[in-house]
Amino acid sequence: MAYTVDQSSGTGVQGVADDIYYQVRDTTNFAAPKYRYLVRLTIDSVVIGTFKQLPNSANCAVFRIQDIISDYVQQDETILRLGLYDADDSVDYTKIFGLNKKAIETVSVEFGYEKALTVNDAPVQTFEPSLNTTLKAINGSLRPLTKNSNDSNIAGVFGLTSASNRFLSVTTSSSNNKIEQWVSEDQFGALAFLNGDDVGSDECNYIHVSYFDAAGGALNAGYFENNPTNGGVVPAAGLADEASILYFGAFPLNLAFQNIAVDLRPLNNSGWDYYEVQAASSTTLSGNEVSIVYRFNKFCDTRYNQSDSNIPSQYYLSWWNEVGGIDNLVCDGASNVTQSIKRSSFRSMGGNAFQASNTVPYSKGSQEGGMTSVGNFTTTSITLNTRENNPTNLNNLIMSLVNSPRVYLYSNSLQQPGLTKSNTWLRCIVKGAQIGYKTAVNDKISNYTIEVEISRKKPNVK
Repeated sequence: MAYTVDQSSGTGVQGVADDIYYQVRDTTNFAAPKYRYLVRLTIDSVVIGTFKQLPNSANCAVFRIQDIISDYVQQDETILRLGLYDADDSVDYTKIFGLNKKAIETVSVEFGYEKALTVNDAPVQTFEPSLNTTLKAINGSLRPLTKNSNDSNIAGVFGLTSASNRFLSVTTSSSNNKIEQWVSEDQFGALAFLNGDDVGSDECNYIHVSYFDAAGGALNAGYFENNPTNGGVVPAAGLADEASILYFGAFPLNLAFQNIAVDLRPLNNSGWDYYEVQAASSTTLSGNEVSIVYRFNKFCDTRYNQSDSNIPSQYYLSWWNEVGGIDNLVCDGASNVTQSIKRSSFRSMGGNAFQASNTVPYSKGSQEGGMTSVGNFTTTSITLNTRENNPTNLNNLIMSLVNSPRVYLYSNSLQQPGLTKSNTWLRCIVKGAQIGYKTAVNDKISNYTIEVEISRKKPNVK
């Protein structure tokens, strides 16, 4: 065929933070008047654009489309607190899985060209249906920085098919080949994972949860089935995009409030020190594992997280991470709230000087006149401290957090008095332009201080 796609970044799951490209070549028509190479992109049955390119010095063209489609994929604004609230913030104890809205999109790619019969004619577009292709676009990077743009990405690492594959999280493995994170018993959080044959996760039918005491002794184990009853979607071929990335409520409060498997609530596993989460293809875990083990270690209580202050020290962060999922972190080490108030004001004379007369005595009340505020603009900043932790486990989370474009904050203290407290998440931004990371050699135990600014609301001050 005269028109070919000689090279591409591939099909399947592609990260829009990486190069997504196609090198095309037309050996028959490239010299025609007004010739242009074409690519047409379609998402959700809507053509988002047809893009043209002149032949390069080799009479070919390279289309790099990641910047075009990146605006169409994003993780959910609602960070799902599965096990108590569902996606629309209504109470629901029967969901532990949640669907996404725009976290992944199927992009249809069509190739063609346009040319004119003569230099005086208008060009006519022609597409080559036999070259049509699709990809699954995700809001992240799946190609390591050490790899060239024409190397394959690592999407296969996140396809749940073996005991070494991963959820869409940036948490890292420890020496025991388990991915560890330290959590508070009062912490909500979700982990995202690819779901279904089309994204390489055809066996993630069950999520197993196993509790252990401090000595590593097994306390209890069970599972949650990935099905519509529990808020999920059975992995299969041809799933809708919204079912191709799912969220699992893996944190202590998610498990505490769900009514699906009551015996897997933390309170029903007395003496637990940590629990492990692992995906499997069967109700039997051993021999059927399709993900690495995620271990959640319980923080002990301190005077900070047990404070009765109206503005407590315990805050929870959730953010869009760089692999297209979400990650979570608790900051409960002596946090501090500050407010900066800017006032628009003017001075007024007060009194009735403009109305006073022989029949209306001049009068000026004690509450009148002087400086008057038109309105206040309040900026609320919170200095958050993480608990002491191993930098091997904490650095990746901090690096992801401070570089994330969307960060969310939750704390009971952020709700206004007198209004219904929905315990919702608030948008915030991480302030500061630089941060240094601890090294495992020089500082085995470390903590971080992060300053965030609430995007809208201010803390409740009674």
